[in-house]
Amino acid sequence: MLKATRKKLKISAFIAMLTLASCTASSVSTVHFKENTPVTLTFSWWGNDERIDYTVSAVGEFEKENPDIDVNCKYAVWNGYTKRQGIYMNSTDIPDVMQINFDWIKTYSPDGNGFYDLNQLKDVFDFSNFTDEDLEFGTVNGKLNAIPTALNTHCIFFNKDIYDKYGLELPKTWDDYFENAKVLREHDIYVSCMADKAEFFFILAYCEQVANKDSCDKDGKISLSVEDIEIMLDFYKRITDEKVVYQVKDSSFAMMANDQSASTMRWISGTQVLFDGLFPENKVNIAVAEFPRTKDTTNLGWYIKPATLYAISPTTQNPKEAGILLNYLLNSPEMAMYQQTEKGVPVSKTAIETLKNNGVGGDIDFVADALMKEHQDELKVMQPILEKEATYRTFFEEGAYYLYDKEDIHTVAQRIYDKYQENNAKQQ
Repeated sequence: MLKATRKKLKISAFIAMLTLASCTASSVSTVHFKENTPVTLTFSWWGNDERIDYTVSAVGEFEKENPDIDVNCKYAVWNGYTKRQGIYMNSTDIPDVMQINFDWIKTYSPDGNGFYDLNQLKDVFDFSNFTDEDLEFGTVNGKLNAIPTALNTHCIFFNKDIYDKYGLELPKTWDDYFENAKVLREHDIYVSCMADKAEFFFILAYCEQVANKDSCDKDGKISLSVEDIEIMLDFYKRITDEKVVYQVKDSSFAMMANDQSASTMRWISGTQVLFDGLFPENKVNIAVAEFPRTKDTTNLGWYIKPATLYAISPTTQNPKEAGILLNYLLNSPEMAMYQQTEKGVPVSKTAIETLKNNGVGGDIDFVADALMKEHQDELKVMQPILEKEATYRTFFEEGAYYLYDKEDIHTVAQRIYDKYQENNAKQQ
């Protein structure tokens, strides 16, 4: 059982001795650490104040260790960053090293030539920290475009205290959810609350199991039929009507803190931070669970993807130095201790060992990561189109007509299907 609190970390001596550079985050900022060095690299990323602060500090340490490399940091919060990345990639000013989203590989490098081939950096990057399966996430046509910082999937997180209070076992099947709801709703508690994207994937998993088919074809386009979408709509209405899951428009993580919801489903990266905020007094036991299943299902409908990745510009003038910085960001003990599990449990073996050796481990992030790896052979690689706002918001916006009995299920399903086909055409 996990207590929802972040451990007091035993930071190793080499981290304790680091001189931290301070920095004030803004929506768009550039930090220049020093001047007049032989090689200058540009490094870009997005994130909140915490990520910006520790990354700036870590880069300062990198420059001390590599006095011949000067790093200009460009960072921003997530809002607008996607647009900025598009401007970067269509200009001559592409950052040498950049944090990227998984779907950007397909967007900017469909043939594998949109980013630098990292396979050419074997002299400066330690690839032994990654498996072939890890690297496959960033490989296109045999060219290694990017390397994941951490892997990510949806898991379900339960307030075990509520389940114990009412004598319930954690649900393992879809039917279990409805049986749990019969008990919990008598106490004004829902089984779960979810953000819109998470609930979409919850419903999609049910559909894939019942229909025993994938949601996308080999080209990454949505392959759901009208009948499949009807399965999703029927399930959506049922989980709403029977108070299994809060309606998307009313749902928030705060419902767990207020004992209005007994669980939530979300990406595993950063989960510990979420629960630290929801339960700051450490009085709640959190249990991590996999997706529910139908009997004898062969298609779990459970997806995996990199939380974020690092890539190098295809036009960089300093690939060796960029590779040295990349190795620091992904494999160095210093960066591991600065970053910890803020981006998820790291993929790099050295980074994981560093965290465990310094007392970082055993909390919710690590348990969820272990559960993901236990089932990794059952997980499918996330298709970017499924994460598009147009995909999941279309389902809920149009689905409301069926949810509130304004239109019949077939009419709504047909309209969703037609919009998905339009979006498929835009992927060409």
